[in-house]
Amino acid sequence: MMFYLLINIGISVLVLSLLTFGNGSNKANYRLSVFALVTWCIPYPMLAKLLPADTLVNPIILSQTFSTITAQQTRLNTHFIDYQQLSLMLLLSSVLLGGVIFSTRLIRQLKTHARIINSASFSYCDTLSKQHAVPVYRAENVPSGMLMGVFNSKIVLSNTITQANQIALIVNHEKTHKVRNDNLRLLILTLVESLLWWNPLVKKLSKQTRFYIEALCDEQCAQHYGYKAYQADFAELILHQHQSQQLTLNCTATSTKNNNIQRLKRLKEQREMTLKNKLTYTMSVTAALLLITWHTLALAAPNSANAKSEQGAFINFELNVTERTSDQAINTHTSQMTMWVHFNEKAAFNISDKFHFNFVISENNDVAEVEMAILEVSDAGEEIVAQPKLIVAFDQEAKIEIDNYQLSNHAYSITFTPSRGQKPE
Repeated sequence: MMFYLLINIGISVLVLSLLTFGNGSNKANYRLSVFALVTWCIPYPMLAKLLPADTLVNPIILSQTFSTITAQQTRLNTHFIDYQQLSLMLLLSSVLLGGVIFSTRLIRQLKTHARIINSASFSYCDTLSKQHAVPVYRAENVPSGMLMGVFNSKIVLSNTITQANQIALIVNHEKTHKVRNDNLRLLILTLVESLLWWNPLVKKLSKQTRFYIEALCDEQCAQHYGYKAYQADFAELILHQHQSQQLTLNCTATSTKNNNIQRLKRLKEQREMTLKNKLTYTMSVTAALLLITWHTLALAAPNSANAKSEQGAFINFELNVTERTSDQAINTHTSQMTMWVHFNEKAAFNISDKFHFNFVISENNDVAEVEMAILEVSDAGEEIVAQPKLIVAFDQEAKIEIDNYQLSNHAYSITFTPSRGQKPE
């Protein structure tokens, strides 16, 4: 989780820097901001669990003994915090709260639409509708112009807009939004904002994405409206300081003063992507994708391709598992075994049906690197309780002891000695 946050923070900061200082085109900046938002929405640490798991092999067991001793224990008053469960609960609570925030915003927006439609001033403009081949309405207490609705959308003009050139600008602008399905984009954007309400970088990226949705609409509309005419009419429109409202789910012809000025400035600049900009943006996205891919594959922890050599490791295991049952009984499981495995090959064995052990042993000069996973099996399935890793010289003894109620009710003592050797006949 920590690497997920650090990687996404790095990507978001890089993208925001490029949006501010990169001098990219509207389309490139829009796609870049969407890319940064998407990285927050993909739980790629969890995707590692969906990748094909490595095949577990059964080691060659040369000898094994097993015994179980049962005793009774006194009740222990243990109070501990399950941090994994706490993290899951916090994540679920955050998502549920995000759903409530989104629902609240959606209901508020629908109420605003209903109030506009039910107002006495709301009326259908037959002439403008026929002229522009799109439903156009008039109403009071609305922004200069807005596109209302996601699928069966309609253009609503403020009654305060009376000049023909401003009306033509607004209708053409909102018609372009309708063709581009920008209200649907805003709906998805609002959902992402709501679910990631705790994230200030997402809020900043969302604000930038909203701006570039408007800037792209300006750019596309100006192509058939005429750049000079569009700039002049838009400048005239924003100088009137028409009423502005916070309508997160609707595209509006004008927004805040700063956004209007920036949109007009970008219309005049008509930025194009230079070769330098293209290389910078491409390298940034490629680096981000490689980092995400590397992290996902690293979490999957695949085994190295193992050449089928006969060289491997003998391991002498001595295991003691103290099982504490719900009826206060203590079962002590003891096992001694000698086995052989290939290097870098994930092997598995178990003590009874309740305690499973997976391990990989790697050769690094004169030392063995051992990675182990201790799993407990219950009616709910398998649960990894610990993943110890250690380095030990060949032919030397190492020991792992785990007795921590925050990890498990049970205790483990594992002693082992690795040594090199050829595969036994």
